Amino acid sequence: MKQILIIFLILTALFESGHAQQKDFFFTTSDSVQLYVHISGKGKSCLFVHGGPGLTSYIFEVTPAAKTIEQRMHMIYFDQRGSGRSGSAKNDDYSIKRMEKDIDELREFLKIQRWDIMGHSFGGILMTAYAKDYPEHVRSLMYVHCTLNMNSSLQSHIDNGLRLLEEQKDTIKVDQQLPKFDQMIAVHKELAKKGIEYKIMFSSQAEQDMEDSLISASTPKLNQDFQRHVWKISEYFENYISYTSNIHCPVLVISGLRDYAVGPEQYKLWRFPDQRVVLYEGAHTSYQEKSTWFSEAIFNFINTLH
Repeated sequence: MKQILIIFLILTALFESGHAQQKDFFFTTSDSVQLYVHISGKGKSCLFVHGGPGLTSYIFEVTPAAKTIEQRMHMIYFDQRGSGRSGSAKNDDYSIKRMEKDIDELREFLKIQRWDIMGHSFGGILMTAYAKDYPEHVRSLMYVHCTLNMNSSLQSHIDNGLRLLEEQKDTIKVDQQLPKFDQMIAVHKELAKKGIEYKIMFSSQAEQDMEDSLISASTPKLNQDFQRHVWKISEYFENYISYTSNIHCPVLVISGLRDYAVGPEQYKLWRFPDQRVVLYEGAHTSYQEKSTWFSEAIFNFINTLH
């Protein structure tokens, strides 16, 4: 009995110090939203901020790349409020300030003073807003195929979708009076008819099928409440590129040369003072398609941190 108690106390101490090997739990925010959290790995603490908007960290956390990274980093995965395996906000508060507060309340709960933050796609907006408002708690930022300007990324979907259709000898007209989101949906419908929708985000149809299967496997019922709200919240459509010049921590940018989901050249407008850029010969999910390449890019970056 005494031996069991000692083991329990050791495991508890490890978790409270931010270095548990693995842990799954629900964290309750100050406004009573339950956020799903999965912790795995060892080393410096790193928060993963998933994209979507409104998807789940599951599609990253189960990849071979994530498992490799966990050998050297203490990874903290969570699903944002109204997303994936997490609960919804009863008062429909999906503001970016509330999202930032969720992140910092989780940090405080885990007793982490400073952490690295890695984000994918739409997650770039959340992590940039957080780094701007909580710089004292950020050691570094890792942008994995991220957007900092949603309007620009929607336009990339539209323009490159139309180009891909033209390559198939299929020219369509899109009503430019429609909101950009509706224009994007119209283009994606035509791409799907041609069987080439995957080319916006993936290197092959098989890669898209893999991500779709992971989304389905993440939970019996994926929470999409945030996804239903986000398109009507104007602050997510601000240009967050304008904040980059005032964020002074080390920054890694991984950008795909054929990543039409966020725009393959958007990163060229970013102005982080301490920025390193790594280009991927592919699209939007290098961590899924080239896991060894991806983990090496991450390790090369964290090796430069103090």
